[in-house]
Amino acid sequence: MDTWESIKNGLTTIAPYVALGAAVIAVALLILVIVLLVKNRRMSRRLDLFVENANGATLEDRLERVMDDNQKVKIQLRNNMNAIVKLNDEMLTAYRKIGIVKFNAFPGMAGKMSSSICLLNNENNGLIVNTIHGQEGCHTYVKEIMNGKSITALTEEDEEALKKAMDMQI
Repeated sequence: MDTWESIKNGLTTIAPYVALGAAVIAVALLILVIVLLVKNRRMSRRLDLFVENANGATLEDRLERVMDDNQKVKIQLRNNMNAIVKLNDEMLTAYRKIGIVKFNAFPGMAGKMSSSICLLNNENNGLIVNTIHGQEGCHTYVKEIMNGKSITALTEEDEEALKKAMDMQI
């Protein structure tokens, strides 16, 4: 029984120290819990401010609006791309190449009042408008161009206007 008594005596001598140590640990843990509760409350307030703005809209509401706007932008982009493709197709037949030559049709008249204007599309199809100014009036002639050639005879000025239009870089 000697050992049992010595253990009992040893425990009774260190018991106040164990109790004091447990009390210090409990107080430290209590302080730690209070600090964590304060930090949690601050974080909760910050999260509430982040999630809800001054108008009362939540973050979820704002994200839904952004998603809706994104869908609208995608639809508009698709529409714009379709419109661009359509415009490109239409541009193939539009007159984009132009050649202009001004000339003096009749010697003795002042200035270059006559002109030859060639309008072509990408395939070199189009027309030449030849306007001749004289003392008795103005005469206009239109000549059709197919693949860079005319069925009708072209004047020197018409040929020059046609060459300028065909050489034009698009």
